[in-house]
Amino acid sequence: MDTVEVTLHLDRPIAERLRDPAERARYEAFLGLVAWAASEADIAEAAALFAGSPQMRQRRLKAAFADSRMAAAEAGLTAEDVEQELAVWKRERSPRG
Repeated sequence: MDTVEVTLHLDRPIAERLRDPAERARYEAFLGLVAWAASEADIAEAAALFAGSPQMRQRRLKAAFADSRMAAAEAGLTAEDVEQELAVWKRERSPRG
């Protein structure tokens, strides 16, 4: 995956929060969701995930995984097929390629 470094002018309190790698990853994930949003509903979902509690995000993630498993089963894919595709996807996204 190609990435670029971006400089943002932020208020000091926000910049200080971004020193924490976990918080920075959260903001990066939010910006990624917004950038790829196909609709206003997608943007609203990204904002809800960003603002939600860790427990809410975990529930949403579990639900998304359950939906994905169901869709894979309906398409005739096994868990092994999904794991294999996920491994390929991760390798393609890795900066080491």
